[in-house]
Amino acid sequence: MAAYAEQETAIRGEASFPNEKPQVHCDQLATATPGVEELRITDGSIESRQWTLIANGTALRWAFVRAKDGAPDGWAAKPGIAKLDFQPPLKLDLAAGSSLFLAYAPLQSQNLEDSQKSATLKQVFGTARGGFIWRGRKYSYTLTSGLPCFPLQQ
Repeated sequence: MAAYAEQETAIRGEASFPNEKPQVHCDQLATATPGVEELRITDGSIESRQWTLIANGTALRWAFVRAKDGAPDGWAAKPGIAKLDFQPPLKLDLAAGSSLFLAYAPLQSQNLEDSQKSATLKQVFGTARGGFIWRGRKYSYTLTSGLPCFPLQQ
């Protein structure tokens, strides 16, 4: 009886405090990945690098996207980011010497892909932190200190 009670307690603990996102959310992320940028402040200016999921054999990994003539580490200055009218402003969350991941998706879907990315943003990355406007479209975004489900490319 004591062993059964311990087992039930362990199962309830795992359900209450899962170590990983449910596999269904990770599968959804692999199918409909929202936009993901890593942001940091360097010398008072915001820099970013884009992240995407890539296949590494049979496994998926997060990898940053390097522009053809860009820096080897993928970082690039984003002086026009202020024109996107982030609400609340990004600089409130960014601290010098650290970085955050910005995940975003269209607020109003124009097609099935937009709808899937918006659903993934909410279910995998969490409730929207705010919004911004890019090329006349409204986007919702959230900030996180790490990327979910898959390891980073080494």
